[in-house]
Amino acid sequence: MSRHEQAARQRSFYETRDHQHLQPRDRDFYADRMAERLARGIGIQSHHRVLELGAGFGRFTFSLLQHCESVVALDLSPRALANLEATRERRKVSPERCATLCLDIDRLDPGSLDRRVDFVVGFFFLHHLPDFPATIALLANRVAPAGGMAFVEPNRRNPLFLAQVMCCPDMTWREEKGMFQLSARKVEAAYREAGFSEIHTRSFGFFPPPLLNHLSWARSLEIRLEQMHILRGVLPMLLLGARA
Repeated sequence: MSRHEQAARQRSFYETRDHQHLQPRDRDFYADRMAERLARGIGIQSHHRVLELGAGFGRFTFSLLQHCESVVALDLSPRALANLEATRERRKVSPERCATLCLDIDRLDPGSLDRRVDFVVGFFFLHHLPDFPATIALLANRVAPAGGMAFVEPNRRNPLFLAQVMCCPDMTWREEKGMFQLSARKVEAAYREAGFSEIHTRSFGFFPPPLLNHLSWARSLEIRLEQMHILRGVLPMLLLGARA
């Protein structure tokens, strides 16, 4: 299957399902914590401009905006971005602070953005790409000097993701199998090949979103569990970051 055919299949996948687990919520501790971890881990500050890949319906976009000046939300699904724009309007966020860009990442050319961004980020995005090293190399040229790139991805060593794919009606093995093939070592090698110098990987998380969003004790317990050395290899999330 060609990259163009795969992109068309993924577009159809996000155009035809509800994807409730990807929808933005008014109070979403899980998304806020995810964005905070990424922003703090890679050094995003309030004056930075960020390109978010695979922004989808915007679940992480509005949390990310709490840490930077502006976000360009890129996705290949017109429907997903239309939903994001509706949420943007409801929350009274200006289009200048939260712009949308509907295209396949492989077709991102210099004219797609009015200027370089400080950081390129993505949440659960890399494992959907057929050739993520090529995409990282392409995006490295869009990052401003002293900027960086960071992705949050599932840790394939954690068995709960397999259960999630099997049980969630909006997830399929065909679309998600890449998470079991993507490794931190391969991403780190792709960063080095693209010319990044400061490369780091961190594992974090423990509980699924419903528990974190509804049980305050789970949030404090998760922090303690993350500090246990014996668990670090199987914590569910990986923050894969690099600076220029």
